[in-house]
Amino acid sequence: MKTFVFFIGIFLAVMFSNSAMAQEGDMGSDPDKCMIMLSTYNEFVNQQNYKDAMPAWRWCFKNCPAATRNIYIHGTSIVEYFIEQQTDNAAREAYIDTLMMVFDNRIKYYNQEALVLGRKGISMLKYRNEQVKEANKVLRRSFELGRESSEYFVLQYLMQTTVILYGSEAVTKEEVVTTYSDLSDVINTQIENEASESKKARLEETAKNIEELFVNSGAADCATIIKLFGPKFEENPEDISLAVKILALLDRGQSDECKLSDLYMKCAIATYNAEKTSNSAHSIAQSYFKRSDVANAEKFYEEAISLEENSLKKADMYYELALLYYSNKNYAKSRQAARNALVNNSNYGKAYILIGKLYAAGGSCGETVVEKKSLNCLIVDQFIKAKNVDESVAQEANELIYRYSAAFPTNEELFWENYKEGQTITIGCWIGESTTLRAKKGE
Repeated sequence: MKTFVFFIGIFLAVMFSNSAMAQEGDMGSDPDKCMIMLSTYNEFVNQQNYKDAMPAWRWCFKNCPAATRNIYIHGTSIVEYFIEQQTDNAAREAYIDTLMMVFDNRIKYYNQEALVLGRKGISMLKYRNEQVKEANKVLRRSFELGRESSEYFVLQYLMQTTVILYGSEAVTKEEVVTTYSDLSDVINTQIENEASESKKARLEETAKNIEELFVNSGAADCATIIKLFGPKFEENPEDISLAVKILALLDRGQSDECKLSDLYMKCAIATYNAEKTSNSAHSIAQSYFKRSDVANAEKFYEEAISLEENSLKKADMYYELALLYYSNKNYAKSRQAARNALVNNSNYGKAYILIGKLYAAGGSCGETVVEKKSLNCLIVDQFIKAKNVDESVAQEANELIYRYSAAFPTNEELFWENYKEGQTITIGCWIGESTTLRAKKGE
């Protein structure tokens, strides 16, 4: 729950910084006094003197509640000030009740139910963070009413409270999956329609947080997704937007079961037939890969790569293609695909790691002891390149360097075959590369 308090504090600072011009409204039974009291409390609010603003604000809240929306916009700041000042729990709870009433009355007199419920839900989590279920209900209603107009923090906290409730078995896996699906649809639409780069970046960060919450929830298993969305797809197999959504959900699955499922293949083919894009071809390629259908996987990987314009995505697909060839022991083709990945992303450390493993798996090249063992020098070269360009693979690369360095030729072997450390040697057979001879340490 401490996480809630930390993040909500940040969001509330953004939420309640909004201001609105006072509008003419119902001044109640004493309009002259209402105008005086509005002006009085407003002056104190401008000075951030919430203590002295309270009496006049309370009078307006009670006697001319429809005079201006500012009564509620300013009211949240005023009441929150008093909540924070309380040391007596009963008094604090009473002010929290008042804050909830501020939100409810704003809806009563000025509507904006979706917006206000979202902010009410956040305040519930901040001041009564044990009421996760109640806050989730309010946030969900806000989302249902607002959809694409929902504020980004409402989306994130609806997902977080849903995951928390799932952890306490208060909601089902299906509810978690459905919530994630709906939220991701909305925030992706918001990202597409947002012109401001700073706001788009904030939305993208929120989308990432929502996805991480879902993936780590424990509810994102293939069986649940297939059970929930399989019948929907069967009812309307021509609904491409549904097929795309299902693919996105299954792509986040934690096991091969997702891409091996008939539902994944059906959705992949449906999206591909609707529009031949890199993504649709890639989905089919991955599904065939999981089925060990090398020929069809190769065909669709090549098409996906040819349709892809983003070099980093293209590098990823080349790497997957290299893995496909590697699994089929086609080492020469695997190396070429890995090299193509590096052409598109020179910092792709995993591609260098794979090339090193290909050389290790590709059999013995050479006739003499030194010629055969010098292959380990070339293997180590690949792992050194990997960690030099990509820190994320450094630990694996170092472990592999240690293992294969132990298989370098000894000084004695170099001597008897008339070689010297530092000498260049070319590895034959299918490899056809040169490396620098090194001797096994301690020899």
